[in-house]
Amino acid sequence: MRKIKIGTQLFSLKKYLQKEENVPIVFEKLKNMGAEVVQVSQMCEIDSKKLGQISRDFDLPICITHSKVDRIKNDLDRLAEEHLDFGCKNIGIGMMPKEYRESKDGLLAFIDLLNETAEKLKKYDMTIAYHNHHIEFKKYDDDLIYDMLIEQTDNAVQFIPDTFWIKVGGYSPQEYIKKLNGRINTLHLKDYKKILGLPIFRAIGKGDLDFVDILKVAEESKVENAVVELDFSFNPYKSMEYSLNHLRNIYP
Repeated sequence: MRKIKIGTQLFSLKKYLQKEENVPIVFEKLKNMGAEVVQVSQMCEIDSKKLGQISRDFDLPICITHSKVDRIKNDLDRLAEEHLDFGCKNIGIGMMPKEYRESKDGLLAFIDLLNETAEKLKKYDMTIAYHNHHIEFKKYDDDLIYDMLIEQTDNAVQFIPDTFWIKVGGYSPQEYIKKLNGRINTLHLKDYKKILGLPIFRAIGKGDLDFVDILKVAEESKVENAVVELDFSFNPYKSMEYSLNHLRNIYP
């Protein structure tokens, strides 16, 4: 029996989630597609208790979020309480803000922020998690930014590895999933293909990544959830359904 819950990063369907009345419609569609969990990101403002009720109504737990760094720095207690309203113990950061990316000192300040936030969230039995893009595979001196983030943060700090962006960065998704053993609540599944020399987002199963092996390594590394993320698609629902069906076939 498989151990990882498969679901959807709602960022993929953001164009359908700009009005509160559409939220239950999207949850219902995803449930019917076979999603088991969702990640909340870039959707309309909605009362946290109401979102929790929608999550329960469709039996689609919210495994993690992407939240604004400003709120994490300045409104963490209320943000944590909102997460608990909808049953989620994992606050995610989608991207390192620009001010932290401009120097090594900035990066070290961001590492401090992650560590301090993880400590503050312990009273809620919650975690902070960081999602990578390709920029984390640049170096300061001889040190890879992603390695610095991993090695200089407390084990309480979680990560949201993104299979596509790790590949774009020139590394193996499996390598980093192994390196983050026990520190991944949610993994982002996104396929990769080069067309005319450019990396292109693809639905799962339409690119070159080996998701059979990725999910095997993810299981071994204690990943709890894996969500499909489609940064761009001409038909997001169709691409999401194809991706979830493909994952069911290779990870029954």
